[in-house]
Amino acid sequence: MATGTIFTSTMQQPETIDFRNPGGVAPLDRLCWPALIRLQPNMFALQFDLMKIVPARFILETALKTGELQPGGLVVESSSGTFALGLAIVCATLGLRLSLVTGPLEKSVEWRLRHLGANIDRIESGAGLAGGIQQARLNRLAEVMAENPGSFWPRQYDNPLHPLAYKDISAATAMSLGRIDFVVGSVGSGSSLCGLTSVLRQSSPDLRVIAVDHNLSVLFGPTSANVHPLCHECYDFLLGMGSDIVIPNVDHVQCDEVHWVPVAKMIQAIHHLHSSYGLLLGPTSGAVYAVAEWVARAHPDSRILMILPDHGIRYMQTVYNEDWLNAHADELRRTWDEPVVVNKPTEVTGDWSRFAWKRRTYPEVMGHGPVSRTKVDTGQPAIGDIG
Repeated sequence: MATGTIFTSTMQQPETIDFRNPGGVAPLDRLCWPALIRLQPNMFALQFDLMKIVPARFILETALKTGELQPGGLVVESSSGTFALGLAIVCATLGLRLSLVTGPLEKSVEWRLRHLGANIDRIESGAGLAGGIQQARLNRLAEVMAENPGSFWPRQYDNPLHPLAYKDISAATAMSLGRIDFVVGSVGSGSSLCGLTSVLRQSSPDLRVIAVDHNLSVLFGPTSANVHPLCHECYDFLLGMGSDIVIPNVDHVQCDEVHWVPVAKMIQAIHHLHSSYGLLLGPTSGAVYAVAEWVARAHPDSRILMILPDHGIRYMQTVYNEDWLNAHADELRRTWDEPVVVNKPTEVTGDWSRFAWKRRTYPEVMGHGPVSRTKVDTGQPAIGDIG
């Protein structure tokens, strides 16, 4: 079965908006600034090639200025995805050493990390451990830091500099677009969505924020874990969203609504984005687009901004590969035109679901503090990397 029999559309040309002056022509300046594009009359996108390079640069440069990190020093972090790549690029540019504790790695990501000089300490499983593979990696990270006194940990999960790194981009976006009614973004570490929207609300106080999560994630409360096989299979190595643990940088009170999107829906969406607009993006961006497009249809007089966090080049052997698509053809034929409304996150299953979060704290919604999920809970691979 050819991929075109599943994903078809008509090519359109997205409008690129010149909305910024990144302040220089150095490689990091260029890599840290997204494009602002209009896909539909009422739908805009901040499109990053590698969004996590923004906080990676901000955190490391700040640490060098304060003396927390010495020139030529060692940076250590737990990441298998975009934050790892962001750190590797910044460390190579600034002459810093990098040691990463990772989960399973996609081959092209591993090649880039090693080529950029990163040391890789891989953790294959978090079986039976509360917090799953992410907690197992954090445990190993503590050992690496003990073995290397003076090393610097960027702490992507709870460092307040992480959301603050997006301040300039948020301000430039607000200046260019004016009123924004909805922001739609995926949630992993929580910093990009929460950091951007905290600034955007200063000029758009009625802004509604829609968080997009994976239906195995616990970021907005544990789901039923009753999902389609593709969601289980892909999450360890393919996506940059969701988590086994509730990340401190997720500011729940910023969020008006949460959507949980199946992997098949994400893949359908990125094929549409490529065949219709020529945008080659990752599945996490597909999840965001699927929700934003639904919001745009439901609210045609509103202005919607979506956050597209990564390029699709690392997925050429998976979601853009004809053999891979054919092997998953049955699931990829599933369609969801509308999300199912759920009364609480624990009702989320394998379908596209949405829940009115209403800017509440996690305990206000769930009635208890954050919980983790372990591999033994579902008998499936632990939830994957958040960047």
